[in-house]
Amino acid sequence: MQGRVPWLVVGMLSLLLPRLAGAQNSAGSISVQGQDVSFEPAVNYPVGTYPQSVAVGDFDGDGIQDLAVANGPSNNVSVLLGNGDGTFEAAQDFEAGSLPVYIVVGDFNGDDVPDLAMANFGSNTVSVLLGNGDGTFQAPGDFAAGSGSWSVAVGDFNGDGVQDLAVANQGTPPKYEDQGDVSVLLGNGDGSFQPALDFDAGFSPHSVRVDDFNGDGVQDLVVANLYSANVSVLLGNGDGSFQPARDFAADNGPISVAVADFNGDEVPDLAVANYFSDNVSVLLGNGDGTFQALGNFAAGIGPYSVAVGDFNGDGVLDLAVVNSLPNNVSVLLGSGDGTFQAAVDFAVDTGPVSLAASDFNSDGLLDLAVVNEGSNNVSVLINNTPQQ
Repeated sequence: MQGRVPWLVVGMLSLLLPRLAGAQNSAGSISVQGQDVSFEPAVNYPVGTYPQSVAVGDFDGDGIQDLAVANGPSNNVSVLLGNGDGTFEAAQDFEAGSLPVYIVVGDFNGDDVPDLAMANFGSNTVSVLLGNGDGTFQAPGDFAAGSGSWSVAVGDFNGDGVQDLAVANQGTPPKYEDQGDVSVLLGNGDGSFQPALDFDAGFSPHSVRVDDFNGDGVQDLVVANLYSANVSVLLGNGDGSFQPARDFAADNGPISVAVADFNGDEVPDLAVANYFSDNVSVLLGNGDGTFQALGNFAAGIGPYSVAVGDFNGDGVLDLAVVNSLPNNVSVLLGSGDGTFQAAVDFAVDTGPVSLAASDFNSDGLLDLAVVNEGSNNVSVLINNTPQQ
């Protein structure tokens, strides 16, 4: 986590120092294998400087999942092509914008080839890299977003069949505590985007996701607000605009949000990683765009990113949480009713900040890829949970 300091000093120290002090209590913590979920020891692959985010896609069209990693001060993206057995080729780097901190995969020009979009904290922009279909990417096109662009998500917000972008903007230092917003960039279908429309969220938005939270067939937004202790839900109007945000309480320091149906009622729910309270809040959806707080479930110290998947193959969704200071990933197995079992921890390298789940060796089990900004690499954990 200390690797974040050199290039995001101002405003981030308030985030770091309390957690660094608490990290003393986690010294000597070890990874264990749970009875119900297990992973092989992490294998690390070098990427760029202070990597910040990882996304998964088949970038060369061979049916095998590959990795794309946004590297902050390197101002580029590392693409690691998969071999199909859970290993990856050496990274190839492609130019991005200034301080890219989050990366997503989409098809922005309608050619059925995966493209990349990155939120650039250093230039308040989104970089779009169109894929060539062979694992390489074209030079980036940059599109203005808001102040302190930190996260980006893909959706179709005006129902025209073209992919659009939503960018969570945390603000500019030193005023991260000021209210932030979400920039919506409607796609033109050729890989370019219209000027951003901005919608208010909470204080220091750090994560944005897309789903239909009120069942009207229109895509909505949810934003995790680091300094508001809540998430903002913005219901879509279907024309690319959004209603005023409604806020729902999480715990202290919401920094990442994931969307899934955790209790089997076919209504999307939320899982929120809370950086300052070392846990995950689960908010069950009511189906009308509102949410009820179910409870908090302990993770590790400084949880920074949360992902959803069925990691033990029981048909129930689980959570995987990156813990930035103990250098591990916590897996919380789901019970099927929206509650989760005690965390099981698996070691990665130094300063993990982002993760993605996919099946990298085609065995039917979800594996993990974890970006480690302190060691400039990505850890791949292959799932070896025994199947009954």
